[in-house]
Amino acid sequence: MAAYGLQVSSRQANLTLLAMTVPVVLIGFGLGMVGGPLADLSLARVLHESAGSASGLFNTAMHLGIALGTALTALVFFATTGGSSEGAINREAFTGVLWWVGGTLTLMWVLMFCLPKHTKNRAG
Repeated sequence: MAAYGLQVSSRQANLTLLAMTVPVVLIGFGLGMVGGPLADLSLARVLHESAGSASGLFNTAMHLGIALGTALTALVFFATTGGSSEGAINREAFTGVLWWVGGTLTLMWVLMFCLPKHTKNRAG
C-alpha cells in the first residue's frame, strides 16, 4: 500500500502500467496468503454436521466485509473530492484513501497476533 501511495503522490505524469501493477499484485498476493489460513482458523472448531452452515456464514461475512470496505473507501474518496474531476484533487483523495486502507490493514495485522496459535479440531 505504501509503495502504491508513494508512486501516486509523487505526481509523476508518466507512470507506466507495469509500475502501477507491481504494488497491486503484491497487495493481492499478501491478501491471498491470509485467506486460506483465516478460513481454516475460523472453521477449525466447527462440528462436522454444522460445517456447511459455518462455511456459508464465513463466506457471507467475507463478502459483506469486502462490500462494506469498498463502499466506505468510495465514500471517503468522493467526500474528499467533492465530485471534482480535477487531477490534483483526485490524486490527493486517492492517496488519502490508500493511507486509510493501509492503516486499517496494519491494524488487522496487529490484531492477528491476538488470535489463538493452535486450534483443536473437534470434528476429527
